[in-house]
Amino acid sequence: MPDHGRVNRREWQALWLQYEAVTTPLRAAGLACDIETCGGETVIYVNLPDGTHLVVADEHSLPDRLDDVTGWRIVRSHEDTPTFDGLIYDSTAEGEHGKNATDIKAMLAAVAIYLHNLPDADTKTAGQVLGESLVNRAQLYGIGVLGVTPEHTADARIVSEPFDTHLEAVKEYGFYTHQLAQHDWQQVHEQGGTEWPLTVWQRRQVVRTVFVTPIGS
Repeated sequence: MPDHGRVNRREWQALWLQYEAVTTPLRAAGLACDIETCGGETVIYVNLPDGTHLVVADEHSLPDRLDDVTGWRIVRSHEDTPTFDGLIYDSTAEGEHGKNATDIKAMLAAVAIYLHNLPDADTKTAGQVLGESLVNRAQLYGIGVLGVTPEHTADARIVSEPFDTHLEAVKEYGFYTHQLAQHDWQQVHEQGGTEWPLTVWQRRQVVRTVFVTPIGS
């Protein structure tokens, strides 16, 4: 996990959970990832072994919810060389890879190929590991919870084991929310229907949002 003061903030934890499907495969390949919210612009930073980094965004800033992403735009940059600004992937509406739109696996596959073709040995290896993991990786799903404790601290976690299918996760979501109702939680909001259900619950001073979410394997 990133090591800075923002990791304890509810807003940062919510973004980290939303984009786990992007950051988890990259981290599994040995790449350090972080979510930056500088000047109102949210992006994912991916540090590469060769001293450069990738900036992952939408057409502009990343939205607060993964479901609201319209496409992926990735630039490779270098902090000590401001003129080093290379676009490596663009699946936004007018981008070269626009046909892939919001497809995360297609985006990560393109990153894997790009890294594997760089000259630095460690960066090349990270690309190879990422590519191999994508071949063997199926999309998993889980039940996510975002909330605020009675002490007004953030609570962001996955409360289920990973499920192989979306349907299994939806069934577990139904069981979990039923248990909340049985323990005197009051539902105050509902959206998403049966495909991507999301509900907000309240009990005394505690608020909890429960939803089905894609997660990394």
